[in-house]
Amino acid sequence: MDTGTIDRCSFATQAVVVADDDRDCLMISRGQGMHIVGGLYRELCDVPAWDCTLGSGGRAALAASSLVTGVELTAYASAADAASIKTLQMHGITTHVSSRPSPIVFAYFHPLSSPHIEPPRGMINQQKPLLVTADTVLRFGLIEGDAVIRANRAIYDPQTWRNPPAFSANGSTANELALVLNELEARQSSGCDDLELAAKHLMVMQGASVVVIKQGARGASVYEASGKFSKVPAYRSSSVFKIGTGDVFTAVFAVYWARGLSTPEVAADLASRSVSIYCDTRAFEFDESALMRRQPVSSELGSAVRIEGNVQSLGQRYVMEEARFALQELGIGVVNPMFSSDTLDLSADAILLINDDLSSEALVRLADDSARLTPVIAFNDRAEASSYAFTATEITNDFATAIYLAAWAAGGAIAVRQK
Repeated sequence: MDTGTIDRCSFATQAVVVADDDRDCLMISRGQGMHIVGGLYRELCDVPAWDCTLGSGGRAALAASSLVTGVELTAYASAADAASIKTLQMHGITTHVSSRPSPIVFAYFHPLSSPHIEPPRGMINQQKPLLVTADTVLRFGLIEGDAVIRANRAIYDPQTWRNPPAFSANGSTANELALVLNELEARQSSGCDDLELAAKHLMVMQGASVVVIKQGARGASVYEASGKFSKVPAYRSSSVFKIGTGDVFTAVFAVYWARGLSTPEVAADLASRSVSIYCDTRAFEFDESALMRRQPVSSELGSAVRIEGNVQSLGQRYVMEEARFALQELGIGVVNPMFSSDTLDLSADAILLINDDLSSEALVRLADDSARLTPVIAFNDRAEASSYAFTATEITNDFATAIYLAAWAAGGAIAVRQK
C-alpha cells in the first residue's frame, strides 16, 4: 500500500476489533464519535499511477479523523488488507473488521474512466450484514455485504446507481437522516429526472431532512425539509484527481452536519472546498485558512466545449472519444469538427486542445479563438507533441485536469456574458 498520501496526519494508535462471525448480524461496540461504515477496497490507476487500499470507508475515515477525534471505521476486509488496517489505526482510527475471503480491487485506466472490478460483482460472495449503533453514523453502500444502522443522526451515501436501496430497506433507522447522492443516484432512487422533484420525493419516501446532490464540476445542490434550497459551487484546484472525491465530500459534510457544527448549506460548502484541496494534494489536510482561500468556479448547464485534435491513429481517436464522453458526463455540450465535418457552427465557450499533430485547419480555428479571447485549455498528451502554447490559456499533461479546466472555463465564459 502506498501510504505516502496519508502519512502527514498523526494520531494515537488504537486496537482492531474483530466481529463475531457466528452472529446473523455482526455486533460492533459503540462510542460517541463519528462512526463510518464503508468499503475498504484496493484502488489501482494507470494514468496517473495510483495504488492504494482505501475505498469509501478508509478514505472517509481519514478525512473525518483530520477534523475530529473519536473516528471509528467498520468494514469488511481480507487478510491482504492487514497493512491498510494498521495504517488506519496509526492515524487514530478505531477499526472494527469482519473478514471476507479475498481483497476487492477497483482498477481505472484514468481517474474518469469506469473501473474494472475484481472479482466481478456477480462473483463477490455476500457476507453477513454489519450492525452498527452509534450517535452519528456515516453509512456507505457496500458491494460485498450490507450494514444495518441505528443512529441518532445518519448520513447515507448509496455508492451505486444500480437500483440504490433506500436507507431503511434493510431495517436501518435514524432520528434524523441526510442523503448524499450524485445526480444519477438521485434520479434512479426517486424515478424523477428533475433534481428538485427527486429531492422532494426522497425526503417524503425516505424521511430525510436533508438531501445533498453532488453535481461534479457544477458543485452541489442542498435541499432541506424546511423548503430551503442552497447551491454550493465547486472550487478550483490546479490539478484534478477524481478517485474518491465523492467519499471526501460525503465525509466532510457528515462531520460538520451530523455533529451539529454547521447548517447543511455550510457543511456542503466546506465539503466542496475540501474536495478542491484533496484534488490538489491527495492528502487529508483541511486547514480552515486554506479552505477559505479556495476560489469558486462556474460550470453552467448549456455551456459548450469544442475539442481540437487529431484522429489519425487509434491512440488519438481513443483520447478524443474519452474527452468527448467525459465532458458530456459533466453536462457539457461538445463540438468536435473531427467527428462532425458537416457542422457549420463551431463556436464554443471554451476549447479543449489535445495537442498532438494538429491540422492546418485546426490551427486557423485556434488563431481565431485567440483573437476572440476564447479560453483554450491545452492537454499535452505526449512530451514530443508539437507545442502551440501561444494559443493556450492553461496547459496540463493530466487528462482529468484538462477535462475539468475546460468545463470550468466554459462555465466561466457564460457567467461573464450573463453579467
